Amino acid sequence: MDNIKFGKFIKDVRREKGLTQKQLADILHVSDKAVSKWENGIGFPDIKLLEPLAEVLEVSLLELMQSERNKEQQMDAKDVERVVADTVAQSEKMEERRLQMWKIRLLLIAGGSGIIYLVFVGLSFILRQSRDVGQTVEVLMQTRAWYENPVTFYVWVGLLTIGCAVAAFLILWKTEHFTVGVRIGRHRIKGILTIVMDMLVVLLLHTYMTNIASNQEQFMALPDAIPVNAYLSNNTGTNLADIMISERIVEGLENSSYVKDLNLTVRLKAGVDQVDPYDWKTLDLYLCGVNRLEAAGGMKETSIVWNTGMDASIFESSKPLCVVSKTLMEERNWKLGDHIKLCQYYYYRDGYQGLELFLNPLEDVTYEIAGYSDMEGITSAPEWAPPDILVPFEAVRECHHRQELSFAAHSADFMVADTLNLNDFKQEMKDLGLGSVTPLATEISYIGTVLNVNDSTFINAAGRLRRLIDTVSAFFPFLLVLIVCVGYLVTLLLLSSRKQEMALLRSIGVSRGKCFWIFFQEQLLLAVAGISVGSLLAVLLQGNHGGSSVLTGCLVGIFYMLGNGLALYKLLKVSVMEALFQAD
Repeated sequence: MDNIKFGKFIKDVRREKGLTQKQLADILHVSDKAVSKWENGIGFPDIKLLEPLAEVLEVSLLELMQSERNKEQQMDAKDVERVVADTVAQSEKMEERRLQMWKIRLLLIAGGSGIIYLVFVGLSFILRQSRDVGQTVEVLMQTRAWYENPVTFYVWVGLLTIGCAVAAFLILWKTEHFTVGVRIGRHRIKGILTIVMDMLVVLLLHTYMTNIASNQEQFMALPDAIPVNAYLSNNTGTNLADIMISERIVEGLENSSYVKDLNLTVRLKAGVDQVDPYDWKTLDLYLCGVNRLEAAGGMKETSIVWNTGMDASIFESSKPLCVVSKTLMEERNWKLGDHIKLCQYYYYRDGYQGLELFLNPLEDVTYEIAGYSDMEGITSAPEWAPPDILVPFEAVRECHHRQELSFAAHSADFMVADTLNLNDFKQEMKDLGLGSVTPLATEISYIGTVLNVNDSTFINAAGRLRRLIDTVSAFFPFLLVLIVCVGYLVTLLLLSSRKQEMALLRSIGVSRGKCFWIFFQEQLLLAVAGISVGSLLAVLLQGNHGGSSVLTGCLVGIFYMLGNGLALYKLLKVSVMEALFQAD
């Protein structure tokens, strides 16, 4: 049975009866859109409606099924059987299409829900992993059932989503026998070419995005690859240890979020038990206060013989504990755990430039020997002799505070914690009162107010990467325009031979918008297939840097379909008569 002929017959008879589409629909208890589809040859009424429809139109059932009025009242039995068989077959086809479309809708809804879930969980994990990576890894490593383990459940949802999409695609691909509607298998060669082109576009854009993401990852990894250290010195940069660093600057460094692994030292002279102020030979020991063992320079915790329960953490406290040189232990017959009374003297410099170095008495402190080691290898202060005793930096500072003396450190060096924000770090140090080196200064100062930052290597590497990222990123808008052009040209070339098909749809009453939507859906489904396969290949070949596969797929889908829509709009602007008589 011919849908077009059937629709025209219903329209003509309805008009003869003076009925509108709405009136006929009300009598048959259907929508006026259903009647419109019948008359335009787009749809076919359910077989149960044929008899009521014939009664309303006052034609015989055979006339309705033949779509013409019979001049002869009698028909051959074979003709009747043929007409009935054709009608039943046509109705079954339409019913089959309705069932298949419902299957497709359910599959697409399930697949779309799965995609939304996957995207939501993926974004949640990305946003969460920077805050609680350890906890996330611990949860993921726990052995659970597949529906309790988030990773396994995520994989199952992904497989289900892919299965639903593949099933819907295959149903549409095999659907060839319907006159009007979405059928991506209608022109299989062109469909395959569209899928291949989408795959190539995805691979191209994914390579581009992977390059940007890889460079950004390298840029973010620069602080670990090229650490930046800094230290304080005098104005000419020639003295690093025998300088005077005010307590205000020391506190500023300790409280700065840009400073990590801060090493502070303070040097003292000392004598054991008591000191004769008129006999400097009794003041024969060099003390060095350090805030951490690394500040001693060249000394490892394993090189120290510790008393029971002691370790390098003693230098992070203010307790009167000390580490003595092995030579001094042997000379004085000291043992681990012994208590030694040290008469301490502190260094200070007088005048604005601090040119002259003086010693003044500090309070006596009884220290407990927590360990001993060979201190000949200490290199933190090459200008001064290696220390005989190491004591906590805070213990020395508290001695100054108890005697209400101004305190000053003698060396300070550290690592920059956030090298990607060097300018902010330098501004904070500038606000703290630290300046730059003036190597040609005529007057040498021993006041530690100069910051030296070894950042040239880092700045050069970061600058090169930043320029590369900016240069590559600058082409991003042009690449998106290129994808639009590809979608436009591919659609124009592959669908130009289908102008007659579009014109036929228009000629049977399908609106331009409906026709556009039918072809757009076909191209959309083909694009989704190509993008999915291309994204999978891209991840397998190039990895998924920074979620680039998801971003690539979304961008290609949006901008390719934009070009596709422009091409369809142009094709549908051709007049129906021109397209019908134009050769393929």
